[in-house]
Amino acid sequence: MVVTGASRGIGRAIALHLSNAGMSVFAGVRRAEDGRRLAEAGPPGRIRSLVLDVADDASIEAARSELESALAGAGLAGLVNNAGIATTGPLAHVTRAELEAQFRVNLFGPLLTTRAFLPLLTRARGRIVNIGAANARLAIPLMGALSATKFGLEAVSDALRVELRRADVRVSLVEPGMTYAEADKPAFAEHLHAELDAALERLPEDARRYFAPALARWRAFSASALERAASPETVARRVHHALTARRPRARYWCGADAKTAALFGRLAGAGLRDALWRRALGL
Repeated sequence: MVVTGASRGIGRAIALHLSNAGMSVFAGVRRAEDGRRLAEAGPPGRIRSLVLDVADDASIEAARSELESALAGAGLAGLVNNAGIATTGPLAHVTRAELEAQFRVNLFGPLLTTRAFLPLLTRARGRIVNIGAANARLAIPLMGALSATKFGLEAVSDALRVELRRADVRVSLVEPGMTYAEADKPAFAEHLHAELDAALERLPEDARRYFAPALARWRAFSASALERAASPETVARRVHHALTARRPRARYWCGADAKTAALFGRLAGAGLRDALWRRALGL
């Protein structure tokens, strides 16, 4: 199995869960030392570091070559596309560089990694599991760049699921809500506050006056949601099912907030959604 973005958070939990279940895991990390620490935390010999930056074509190709050599003619049983980043701020003021980075990692990365590893997956009739997000069904104001990539990943997953069926390569999409381990919550809260402060700081003065209350409300909402965040192990269990079940599901939702977002996005009309977001954020 290959798990991208395995250095921390959900990716780390997936790699450890799969290795504890007896699987051999190639942990995709950008720094070899992160992979070594992860290997030490897992069962002996079950986790191997694979240096992989999904935003870099050369890194993807180097990882593919290393993986093919390590498998020695065998196929790849599964690919978990987990690596991702999040950009905060009103879309009109997110920079081009930030937008491009968001799409390179969250959308182009999974697709290009899948394409590079596809011959190995086809050889083993393997599985592909893409880690989306609850906002793949519900666009979130002030997180529009992230929502756009997750909408796109949903489309990629749906298309691949049909296109690869003849090759017997199954494709599933796992959509978590807010997901953080207890030990990671303080660091994430600090990071989130810094991101929101930076998003506010880069706004022109008139936009800053307009969006400052909304960003403050988003900060309070995120802090509250973080207290109720699901454990990454919840996501890892869904991924395990998608990789091993005789009939894996097309979609898995993780957490009550993910299920609520999916239901609300499907049933509520655009007018109602807009009105509730405006009320919630004061826009």
